[in-house]
Amino acid sequence: MQNPGTLFSKLRFGTARSLAASAILINVGLPIAAAQNVPNTEAANGIEEIVVTAQRREQRLQDVGISVTALSAESLANLNVSAATDIVRAIPSLKMNAYSSAQVVFNIRGVSQNDYGDQQEPPVAVYQDDSYSSSINLASFPIFDLARVEALRGPQGTLFGRNATGGAIQFISQKPTKEFAGYAAATAGRFGQMIIEGALSGPLSEHFQGRLAVYRNKDDGYMKSIVPGIQDRGANDHYAVRGAIAWQPNDRVDINLTSRYMKADKERQAGLYSHEAACPNAQFQGEFTLPTQSCAFWGTGPGQTGTGFRNDAISPSRAGNPWRTAETTPSYVDRKIFGSTLHVNADLGSVQLVSITDYQNSEKFYVEGGDSSPDDGVFFFQGSRLNQVSEEVRLSTSIGANELVAGLFGMKVRGAYTGKFADPFYGYDPDVAFSQRTDSWAAFAQDEWKINDQFKLIAGLRYWSDQREGAYFGSAPIVPGLTPAVTIIFNRNQIAPLNSGVTVKPSNARKSFDGVTARLELDYKPNNDVLWYGSFNRGSKSGGFTFSTGTPYSPNEAAFLNGIPFKPEVLNSYELGLKSTLGHNMTFNASAFYYKYDDYQAFAQFGPVQTVINLNAKEFGLEAELSARPVQGVTLQVGASYLDSKVKDITLPDLVTVEDHELPQAPRLSANALVRLDFPALRGMGSLQTDMQYSDKFCFTVLCAPVEREKSYFVANVRVGYEPEGGHWKLAAFVDNLFEEKYRVYAFDSSLFSGVVAGVYAKPRTYGLSATYRFGAH
Repeated sequence: MQNPGTLFSKLRFGTARSLAASAILINVGLPIAAAQNVPNTEAANGIEEIVVTAQRREQRLQDVGISVTALSAESLANLNVSAATDIVRAIPSLKMNAYSSAQVVFNIRGVSQNDYGDQQEPPVAVYQDDSYSSSINLASFPIFDLARVEALRGPQGTLFGRNATGGAIQFISQKPTKEFAGYAAATAGRFGQMIIEGALSGPLSEHFQGRLAVYRNKDDGYMKSIVPGIQDRGANDHYAVRGAIAWQPNDRVDINLTSRYMKADKERQAGLYSHEAACPNAQFQGEFTLPTQSCAFWGTGPGQTGTGFRNDAISPSRAGNPWRTAETTPSYVDRKIFGSTLHVNADLGSVQLVSITDYQNSEKFYVEGGDSSPDDGVFFFQGSRLNQVSEEVRLSTSIGANELVAGLFGMKVRGAYTGKFADPFYGYDPDVAFSQRTDSWAAFAQDEWKINDQFKLIAGLRYWSDQREGAYFGSAPIVPGLTPAVTIIFNRNQIAPLNSGVTVKPSNARKSFDGVTARLELDYKPNNDVLWYGSFNRGSKSGGFTFSTGTPYSPNEAAFLNGIPFKPEVLNSYELGLKSTLGHNMTFNASAFYYKYDDYQAFAQFGPVQTVINLNAKEFGLEAELSARPVQGVTLQVGASYLDSKVKDITLPDLVTVEDHELPQAPRLSANALVRLDFPALRGMGSLQTDMQYSDKFCFTVLCAPVEREKSYFVANVRVGYEPEGGHWKLAAFVDNLFEEKYRVYAFDSSLFSGVVAGVYAKPRTYGLSATYRFGAH
């Protein structure tokens, strides 16, 4: 076996000088159904209007010059959506990178940031009832009792300005009702799945209403263990509760308090990797090891990983089953999330006031064996404790032809973290602890000026300021015969070791970042059915620190320390768009956009060490949306996305080779379609629905190692439903991943570290039955 220290002594954090990407994107991403159903005077087979809050107030989707996809509660149920990440099925320009339920980064139009550190904020902002998720482990949660989901594509520089370079996703729950209502639902499916949820809502007194919703999800796991006595993996075992109280002290004030709690106790949603042997090539990037190929780097025999393990029956690259594992290391996630949001709406006469006060607390411990083998291979864990408090105040008013909004936003986040990315089989066993404090504030304003009946001008600015303070301690013991001990210290009092080449100072552990984001848009409506718009949006994402869960091998401490801080990224977007309603049964929307990045925060993994490097990028794209009901009872929705992108001057792990790659998770072609038929049946209504998703090949990271290149895939799902007369019951049978397509939702190259690739495959074919009973007003 080759000395790993010999290789890692060659590795250091390189800073690429420039990154240029050119892209052509066509995206047909349809509003799957009305986000909020509005009384429709058209024929029964007409397209229902869609109301969204993309500009912090209710507006018809067709009147908003923003690319938005909206999913109603009914659409979420019909698509069998049970987790936040499931919405990628309905939005072709949306993807995700996830190796567990607790680590999710959404990707819109190729905009992503794949660092798996718990302290990192995602570039696609995620909101639950106006509560911003500041950590990537808050971005995945159960879907239940929702009113709608809105996905805003493109940078949101003014009203959703917090780190929203890629876009924003809003999960909006059902509100308390003034009439008694509720529902109970159950789903039973493959792998012992049982999902139970329900809600009660109604008046508590003349001016008080309440709503309580509960959710429970448990199954046996879809990734079967081939080792006797070891439990299957991929098992859900969590519950969630959400309570809401609404109070109207008078006819001008509406106060809503929403509290939510989620808990997973040793949920087997960790270590979901398939067994894949990989060997570094001449550029130190992993390639799948052939069955007859030995790996000189690790000194292992034909087809083996770095530990010497081999089992072709569970190796997907050798036609093995990706949903089988030989891992014996206990792998699970403990997670608790509590949040409470106080939302106040007050009519002050000519001015409307909105105040949003939010508190969130989360605790997580994640542990896994990371190579799907019974050997002492990869061992990885993360622990985090997070507290977040935020306040947003908005004032809005109408003055003549102007709709004005102005506000302030402030947030404090305190996080403490631990981690380990270890390789016990050759003695590499680091210990890492770090913390990060964030104090943020912003001021923003936007005006919509209706010039006349045809033209509207929208202009907005946002100034933001962040102060971050980070502290890091990492150590790794001596590996006999390979490497000396390494100790890394980074805080505002000390930097260690002070080797030659260390340029960071203690003052760099406390950094201030600020910037200005903006929006400028001109709308033209020749008639009520057509909207043309042209917009400029400038989004930004704050700078921060890369705190790796693995430490470098000596003598790379200087490059490691210098690479901890990274700068903010800025994305300038130019977009031209059309929204049109064709008759009463079809909508067609289209847009063209150009992106220019400054200091794009690109994630890279070098052996056990993770880092973020600032680069430059650009992108050009086209989008279109089409939804139709050609005849009564038939709904057709089709989507497609095309992207031709290029990231230039990427330095590979050998620190010599420079290549051009595509943007991460940006397939050249992706498509989705939904066909639904509703028909009378057995004194009720029946339905038959199929939805499909296609993705062309893409890379999971900017380094684009051969093992990180995902092949094209096609996924189909079907659902048969029945609603007896009376409107209380809904029954359905479903099959997801009908053809049991094998495709990954996460991958990164670990060939330099342990001779494997960490790849997580989407679930195999699942099927089941669901029943919902609604009572009271519905």
